[in-house]
Amino acid sequence: MKKYLVAAATFAAITSTPAFADGDNRSTDTEIFTINATNPAKCNLEATTYTLNLDTNALSNDEGFALATVSSSVANKMNQANVTAWCTGAKNTLQMYRTAFVTDGGVKGTDGFNRAVVYDVNMNIAGAVRSDGFTPTEGTSDGQGNGPGVGSGAGITVGRFGATGTGAQVVFSAELNSEAVTNGNSTAARGNFTADANRLIAGQYISTLTIELTPGV
Repeated sequence: MKKYLVAAATFAAITSTPAFADGDNRSTDTEIFTINATNPAKCNLEATTYTLNLDTNALSNDEGFALATVSSSVANKMNQANVTAWCTGAKNTLQMYRTAFVTDGGVKGTDGFNRAVVYDVNMNIAGAVRSDGFTPTEGTSDGQGNGPGVGSGAGITVGRFGATGTGAQVVFSAELNSEAVTNGNSTAARGNFTADANRLIAGQYISTLTIELTPGV
């Protein structure tokens, strides 16, 4: 008899444990799960074309000297490229820089002729607001390594923009007049170039304009 009572007591203890932990399981059982997900900040910039050609005779005047309007010519061509951009983060960084138009090495020769023309343009992104409230959004005259969130502008960011479609329209304009320089092989700030009044040699001139848009939360 004693053995039977002990066995019965043990069975009761085992079968009663789940009921104690999770109710009687004879009515609605509701559990709420918390599911987390992270959506990283993202940015995109695109255009309809990435190779642009200035109009013939856009670098020098009829006397062979560098025109002051090359910056405007570049801005007009960039606008024709239909550049758009978007960023989902609240603290994005941006820099835009250029090389001068150069030919034949880009350095003034012993013949006295110049081989480079430097220019500077601004870009303004529709709906993009800098944390310092400054407009336009970025320009090339500060050179590579500077801009909102970068270099001298390290404490400045650009808010989110371009919520629909291909994003916000980017509009370009002349920042500083263009001029011939003795050495155009640089993406530095305008102040690092040495202007020169001599004529430009004939030839095929090439420049690169770079825009770097980096997402940030």
